[in-house]
Amino acid sequence: MNESNSLHWSFDYNHGSQKPDFAQELIQLLHEYIDNSSNADLNKDVGKHYCRQTYQILPNFWRGYVRQNNPEGTSYIGKVVVERQKHNGDTWKYNVHYQNSTNGEDIRLHFCCRDDDYRSLHESWNVEVNNSCVDQYSRLRCEGYFYKDTEIRLRYNDIEITVATLDDTLPITCRWALFDVIPKISEEIKKSAESLNIQLLDDLEQYRPKNTVGYLETIESPIPLDGYYLHGIGALPSYWWVDANNNVAIVSSVFETLVLRETVGDCP
Repeated sequence: MNESNSLHWSFDYNHGSQKPDFAQELIQLLHEYIDNSSNADLNKDVGKHYCRQTYQILPNFWRGYVRQNNPEGTSYIGKVVVERQKHNGDTWKYNVHYQNSTNGEDIRLHFCCRDDDYRSLHESWNVEVNNSCVDQYSRLRCEGYFYKDTEIRLRYNDIEITVATLDDTLPITCRWALFDVIPKISEEIKKSAESLNIQLLDDLEQYRPKNTVGYLETIESPIPLDGYYLHGIGALPSYWWVDANNNVAIVSSVFETLVLRETVGDCP
């Protein structure tokens, strides 16, 4: 823990020369979220089994980022919206929108998960990526599906490839579904002091065969949070912090930190 700014080491990217101040912005975002979460109007007229969460993206290392259209002088480089709704009683449909204003990156992911603790991927999915380039690489579209429930297959344009053969002993999910998975399994991991293994399909494209989720520790500042770690073969480590309302409030990886800005609806 950094005593000067009360940030845990897993998301402490407050460098002395950094302007705006990383810690100040992160703490302010958390406090704004807490204040706004008491507003009942956010959930007014929202159907059951629907949830939308918005996260602000903070760069862990601010040098190298060009922040355009930023009159407030903040270090935010974009936002992520994770939207999901339950269908037919046993399926969650996810729509994720990632926007990075510094490079024009705009990613939309659409996928389905089973209604289990691990939000197991099933059916087909698709990814649309756009950026600020003005050439043939400015857009990418990818579609994927499970072949006979044993293989992951992706289709780019008219080319189809087999990405991996699944391990039938481990559940497979997507990193963007972990916003629901980690709160679901958090108490089990915390009480048992044992880690759990899962398969991941990063951004619905990159297969990570074995990943470990475990309990890190509990902190009281800047707000009460339970921390969990995620690491695996070929994957960068990340740290997931769950608040008292069982929402993922902070996700910190190597290059960026996501901070919860708003929750609408009944999150699973």
